Amino acid sequence: MLLPLLLAVLWGGSGALYPKFQLQVPKSVSVQEGLCVVVSCSLITYPQRGWTHATPAHGYWFRNPANTDTDPPVATNKPGQKVQKDTQGRFQLLGNLSQSCSLLIRDVQMEDAASYFFRLERGSYVQYNFKENMFYLEVTVLTLTPRPQDHGTELTCRVDFSRKGVSTEKTVRLSVAYAPRDLVVSTSRANVSALEPWGNSPHLAVQKGQFLRLLCAADSLPLATLSWALEDRVLSWSHPSGSRTLELVLPGVKAEDAGRYTCQAENRLGAQSRSLDLSVQYAPENLRVVVSQANRTVLENFGNDTSLVVLEGQSLRLLCVTHSNPPARLSWARGGQTLSPSQPSDPGVLELPQIQTEHEGEFTCQAQNPLGSQYLSLSLSVVCEKKLISNGVFVAIGLMTLLFLCLIPIAVKTLRKKRTQAETLRSRLSRRSTILDYINVIPKPGLLAQKRKANPSSPSRPPPPDAHPPESRHKQKEPYYVSYSCPGPKASTQDAEYENNQEELHYAVLNFPGHRPWETQGSKDAHSDYAEIQLH
Repeated sequence: MLLPLLLAVLWGGSGALYPKFQLQVPKSVSVQEGLCVVVSCSLITYPQRGWTHATPAHGYWFRNPANTDTDPPVATNKPGQKVQKDTQGRFQLLGNLSQSCSLLIRDVQMEDAASYFFRLERGSYVQYNFKENMFYLEVTVLTLTPRPQDHGTELTCRVDFSRKGVSTEKTVRLSVAYAPRDLVVSTSRANVSALEPWGNSPHLAVQKGQFLRLLCAADSLPLATLSWALEDRVLSWSHPSGSRTLELVLPGVKAEDAGRYTCQAENRLGAQSRSLDLSVQYAPENLRVVVSQANRTVLENFGNDTSLVVLEGQSLRLLCVTHSNPPARLSWARGGQTLSPSQPSDPGVLELPQIQTEHEGEFTCQAQNPLGSQYLSLSLSVVCEKKLISNGVFVAIGLMTLLFLCLIPIAVKTLRKKRTQAETLRSRLSRRSTILDYINVIPKPGLLAQKRKANPSSPSRPPPPDAHPPESRHKQKEPYYVSYSCPGPKASTQDAEYENNQEELHYAVLNFPGHRPWETQGSKDAHSDYAEIQLH
């Protein structure tokens, strides 16, 4: 143990007695994957011991860590020496080992990244591993990521062999394809105004009847197909080889144009879309009032200045309905005074239970929002049953006049009568110039008989020859009225008798095809024409 140590000290202290093993190589080398690289290496000196000038020198490159006795090298100049399979043909030892130990690496792979050391063998003594002079091979990716803005630019790859003064290069023009991006929606609310980029808000509010233009634009290669859709309905689309923009014009926005509009840009590499919710605002319109009684509609879709006559004691429900955006505030007023809503949650409802005469007047429903207002009025009249019956004469006259104007046929019979009867009839008719002989309230037969007994002098009128007994006549359906008491003076005895006997309303109609003045009447044998008196 002492002798080798002593020799090492002596040799280390005196380079003239025994020179050291010296080698020069860079500590690290960087190369891109797929390219080639030459790692420069120079043998400075090694001992001239155990070999002659005729003795061959063999060099080896090993990947660290490695057992040089058992592991094959990555490259060598020794004939017949096996090398690593993954480096065979790609790693090559260059030059004359008397001066150079450079290493050539072709088609560098990512797994080639490692530390390498050189081994020299010459004769029986020089068998040395230069582990103190290792280099590290760093393999990088060729990181070129084309961007959309790089489309159409030129890319040049150049390789220089500086030692030999040789270089080569190749140039390509980039064609960069990419999915739609930078989708922009612009809006314009006037036909001549400039478009304004729409912001990040998903809502857009316009007024009814306003002009609106929507423009969609996207950047892509190849050109994307653009489309506008309302909800799930496609409104328009562009041709793939057309423009990068697509326009949607609404010359007069309508209420039904409200909804979600979506612009989509799509090509074979992907798609991009953007949506906005269009809100159409307008003043109240189509205001209507529905009048119902006992869950049954009795009146609706009427105009202003409409009158409604109801019986005292009835109950009504008035419902006010309108269309507007934003929603209108509904209110009811009577005679200019605002009424409290019957249902606070639905101010459009007005309940009128047990209507009395003090409820008469004009009821007005008003719908109002920031864009305008609309109102509808209804005039309410309250009558009681007594007043209705007392006015039956005038009602009957109106009804008969309406029937006459509508050309309702009245059965006309021509009967031959005695001259005395005809003269009597003519005498009666000479006092009338209207088509109505009488319309009156006739009491029931029992009451009529009592009155006839009280007035015996009253002449009795014989019934017409073809008249039928009262009990054989078809009973007419009486109109239904709800009877309620009416305010006013106390009823007289006659009124009480009237109420107790439940008088029925009857009326008669006379139709005269034509009559002549009395003095121009015919002779004794002339025939008389008269119309049948029909009771209703």
